[in-house]
Amino acid sequence: MINRSKANYVTLKHKSFFLVSVFILVLAGTSIASEKAKLNKKYPSSKALRSMARVYMAYGEYAKAQPLAEQALTLAKRNKVSDSELATCLIDLATLYDYKGKLAEAEKICKSGLQLQKKVLYENHPYLAYTLRTLSSIYQQQGKYDEAEAALDNAMAIMLNSHSTDDKAMAPFFVDIAKLYVLQDALEKAESYYLKAMVLINNSYGQDHLYTANVLGNIAKLYTLQGRYSEAEELINRTVAIQEKFYGPDHHFITSSWLTKAKICQIKGDYVQAENLIRKALAAVEKTGNTAAFTKLEQDVKEIRISKQVAYAQTERTIK
Repeated sequence: MINRSKANYVTLKHKSFFLVSVFILVLAGTSIASEKAKLNKKYPSSKALRSMARVYMAYGEYAKAQPLAEQALTLAKRNKVSDSELATCLIDLATLYDYKGKLAEAEKICKSGLQLQKKVLYENHPYLAYTLRTLSSIYQQQGKYDEAEAALDNAMAIMLNSHSTDDKAMAPFFVDIAKLYVLQDALEKAESYYLKAMVLINNSYGQDHLYTANVLGNIAKLYTLQGRYSEAEELINRTVAIQEKFYGPDHHFITSSWLTKAKICQIKGDYVQAENLIRKALAAVEKTGNTAAFTKLEQDVKEIRISKQVAYAQTERTIK
């Protein structure tokens, strides 16, 4: 009886020791998990930083996006992440630098990202085409139109391996080609590509979609260059109405549309309204702190104001 009681005591003691050990391990595991969570919160992953940067970029908050995108790339290199993740960090930062006018750095980083993408993706993967679009945009801002065209030709060839010409995914590529033709003063070619894009965009997004409005704004700008002011005015009014409804009345994303509208106002002789739109555009871009964008805008504004002076001079000669 005594031996049995002793055996029971030993068994109970062992069970208690086991339960205590398990409890300690659970606590330790919880503590470790908690510390890891705190660590991850303090030192987020490159992917998390990229995602945060993209949100800011989507709203045009480039000053806030830049440190996040730069930290994401630094962290990706330090942690030796996959080539795919590193490529994405590079391309995101290149896109941001493109917006901010840091073009030499943007070109270098974008090419590095493209090379990594070619390493991890199959030969004609659509992601390569989208990266080539970014590279083409950088070339265009640098005035390297031949390189920009070659990049877009390559992008189109890749896309047409897996998409038909009437696929909505082709629309942004048609728009990019049209923009390049405008820069090269090939306005009829530009219009043909814009019209191709608009068929796909209207069918896919509808007439009141923001993307539809943005492309209509580009076409309105083209029509002002062609002297088709009535058509341009109708389109730009539609564009501004949709953009201001989406972004608000003072957002810098609407700057290009305000300037197009200002040019049309000048043609009509409404110089007060034209100047109001110009000042609105300058104030919106200045608020962003994007020096490169503001400098470029000042140059565009200078050209518009010069055209006003020319109009005044012509009017004075007519009166005399």
